[in-house]
Amino acid sequence: MDLKQLEYIVTIAEKGSISKAAEALFISQSGLNQSLIKLEKELGIQLFDRNKHFLRPTQAGKIYIKNAVEILKIQRNTYAMLDDLKKNMSGEIVLGLTHEHGIDIFTSIFPQFNRRYPGISFTLIERIVAEQHQLLLDGNLDFGIVMLQESEKINLRYINLYREQLILGIPQNHPMASFAAPPDAPLACLDLGLFKNDKFSLIFSASTMRRVLDPCFDEAGFRPSIVIETAMNHALVQMVASGFCCTIMPESRARISPYYSRCAWFTLTSHPHWDVSIACRKDTQLSEAHKYFIRLAQKYGQKMESQFLQNR
Repeated sequence: MDLKQLEYIVTIAEKGSISKAAEALFISQSGLNQSLIKLEKELGIQLFDRNKHFLRPTQAGKIYIKNAVEILKIQRNTYAMLDDLKKNMSGEIVLGLTHEHGIDIFTSIFPQFNRRYPGISFTLIERIVAEQHQLLLDGNLDFGIVMLQESEKINLRYINLYREQLILGIPQNHPMASFAAPPDAPLACLDLGLFKNDKFSLIFSASTMRRVLDPCFDEAGFRPSIVIETAMNHALVQMVASGFCCTIMPESRARISPYYSRCAWFTLTSHPHWDVSIACRKDTQLSEAHKYFIRLAQKYGQKMESQFLQNR
């Protein structure tokens, strides 16, 4: 079985068209099309239904693609083990990141990683946690940096980095802002129910964060009046600083904002939080480079937890 041919078929399935797959593979469209036709003739069965408007796997194609992904994963694991034996540390790590949050972790640890393993490159794929989970299960990611609660974990391996609380931000002209702690003191704590008549701007509804926050509003006995939903935490802080609304967001994202001091911040009596973890498939063979990346991420997590403790 030709491994290059497996890569061709998997890429065609991922891109949904011959032209896009050919572009990604840096080969001609006609050459890729001929390769597919040749394979289908050898197999005696069609792998894709195709017309002018779409290209999608047949039932046979789904079987072939699923097993091709597994074979390519075995190839990568094998080469990782051989590279360790040769001390030839080169290759690629495909890393999933959540919006905004994950890139902070990566950029903090990459320089130190790169000094030890300059021959290893990264491909960064920004996806929400549910999509990262599927990419990991399909073998299309080596690792994912994810934020989730224990109940949301699936049949993957998780390496916990740190736990982070989600904090309430309100405008400084809000009546409750007078209860905020001084800048150098731990955050004061309030009941979310006190804000049932306020407007909120929150992260988008399909996010992992909302699966943490929405039950908090239910527990507080009200549905928030949401005026803006966004994927950008920095936009939430700006909306609060402008006096327009309240928000709830990760403590780390709030504190790095230049608008942080223009808002009043509180912890909540319901203590919403999530765990920041590295996720990978249980059958992933970890190379020495993989292990080093994980150790650096764990050190970053320890630093974050230490900072959080200072603020409580």
